[in-house]
Amino acid sequence: MKVIFLDVDGVLNSDEYFDKIKNLNIDGIQSEIDVEKIKLLNIAINETKVKIVLTSSWRYTRNAQELRKLLSEYGISTDSTPFIQNERGLEIKQYLYEHPDVEDFVIVDDEIFDSYNDELVKKLVKISNGNGHNFGEGLLPKDIDEIIKRLGRNKEKEEIER
Repeated sequence: MKVIFLDVDGVLNSDEYFDKIKNLNIDGIQSEIDVEKIKLLNIAINETKVKIVLTSSWRYTRNAQELRKLLSEYGISTDSTPFIQNERGLEIKQYLYEHPDVEDFVIVDDEIFDSYNDELVKKLVKISNGNGHNFGEGLLPKDIDEIIKRLGRNKEKEEIER
């Protein structure tokens, strides 16, 4: 099994998105999540047949159910890392320990956490975070290309294309 450990803020939203919707009457989860970023994520999912595992604090907030519902509307089911005192690196390591069937993974995040060791940093697809201000650019096509490059295309899809 291949996994994307997924952050939300700064990945599935961006400064540009918040500027775009500022004067629109958008409420609910779509006032915080850009569905265009979900569609981009879906490209990586379809190309690599990867499982999404939420690492974001969203996984245990009041918006968790709404987020999961929105993702499922786009065919994305999710799992979550365990909560270990907001130590994202430890949470990812624990998930890997509990799921020995994970053969490969990437971490998609706009931050590098102190709890990331060298191994986890090497697996990071770092999303632009606007130099630490606000949300940055969010997930971009170049990030999807990097995810696919690192995880490899689904073998079934490759054979069909031949």
